[in-house]
Amino acid sequence: MSRAANCIRMLLLLKARGFMSREDLAKSLHTNIRNIGEYRKDLQEAGYMIESTRGKYGGYTLLTSSILPVYGFKKKELQALADAKSYMQSHADFLMYSEFEEAIDKVLATTSIAHNAQSIYVEGNQMQVSNHMKEMIYKMESARKDLRAIDIEYKGMHATEFEKVRVLPYELLHDKGSYYCLGYSLKAKDFRKYKFSEERMKSIQITHKTFQKDSNFKIKDHIGEMGLIRNEHIELELYVYDESAVFISEKKVGLHPQAKWIDNKTLYYKTTMEGKIPTMQFLLSLGNQVEVIAPSHIRNEIASTIEKMRIRYQRSDRK
Repeated sequence: MSRAANCIRMLLLLKARGFMSREDLAKSLHTNIRNIGEYRKDLQEAGYMIESTRGKYGGYTLLTSSILPVYGFKKKELQALADAKSYMQSHADFLMYSEFEEAIDKVLATTSIAHNAQSIYVEGNQMQVSNHMKEMIYKMESARKDLRAIDIEYKGMHATEFEKVRVLPYELLHDKGSYYCLGYSLKAKDFRKYKFSEERMKSIQITHKTFQKDSNFKIKDHIGEMGLIRNEHIELELYVYDESAVFISEKKVGLHPQAKWIDNKTLYYKTTMEGKIPTMQFLLSLGNQVEVIAPSHIRNEIASTIEKMRIRYQRSDRK
């Protein structure tokens, strides 16, 4: 009988009978006992998990979770499935997430390849990532997995040139279409976020220096509740009018929003925003259909910004 046929018969025997010694398998398959180990190796490569017991009474057991193998999946493909699960978990608008999670768990449970989720996704929009950036992301993830320090050629937001920084990589972050490495900077002696972009990151090199993660490290200590950046909380009180009132009542902006209709065109809206810049961007996006009640410093900031915009546009008209 062919080797392939014997592998299939061995699989069926283990499924039907549970544990079997090598001698019993060889006898049932009418083959030499030395071939049993080779059959097991073939089945393992096909995705079946066959546990081996050593000693005088040793033998093989087919793990039932692997009866339907994930055949032909590459490690990166399995990693992509695991990361997709993490990504979808952060998107509460996907109504069938629980069914999706169960389906992915069934797929991942059928392989012996390790597939722990490597990434954390905060909030995202689709954005094209260049091959150069992908290569550096893979390098960072490899270093993170092996607990190795990396040397990054990096240019900060306000820097004029690239600088080599040694970083202990802790997490891969995704926020609004961009990827970041959250790592401990040996120079700054603190955690920093490094953006994967052609403008800011030139290269990554994996070093031979190993490290141990801080047992007290918690990702939530380093990112905000509404995005990547931890920032001050601003308690907003607004009147929103007309079309924007309907839009905001459906969208639910900020943390713990509260809304109450004053009339059919006016919405009282109270919410918590994180950071001054996102707050200003949100308010200015509403144009003349919003009135800030509190806090007063944001109300004054909006008024000042509008006045500066008016002056700038007047200058443009005179040119």
